[in-house]
Amino acid sequence: MFSKRLTQTDISKRLAIPTESLSLFPPFEDGGNNEIELGVWDVDDDENNGKLWKFVCSIRKNGKYKIPVFSKGWLDFVKAKGLSVGDEVRYYKKENRTKLFGNVVCQLRYSIEVVKGGKASGTRSAAAGVR
Repeated sequence: MFSKRLTQTDISKRLAIPTESLSLFPPFEDGGNNEIELGVWDVDDDENNGKLWKFVCSIRKNGKYKIPVFSKGWLDFVKAKGLSVGDEVRYYKKENRTKLFGNVVCQLRYSIEVVKGGKASGTRSAAAGVR
């Protein structure tokens, strides 16, 4: 989906997400709701078979540009991973389609990978998905 080198704002306040990635997220509901909560798997957490993090993705309510950001939950991830300016995060989306009682069911799985100092901190699992 996207990758980003982290800035001071990204590690101290919120993660600004490239606007062109907005269409890859679940839709924001009509009626003024500008937030969605996402479960995101940490592909580097092999000890726990991947840890599920909860991030809130929000967009501006007003204005011409809908710039998405991860706010709630993001700083907990930053602290737990010891992220710094210049580290990179890679965010993936994988879509699984299966048949259930004759119907096709689509399941989305989001995951995140950390690259510290230009070197991946773990190996990507098959569940990491594609960009």
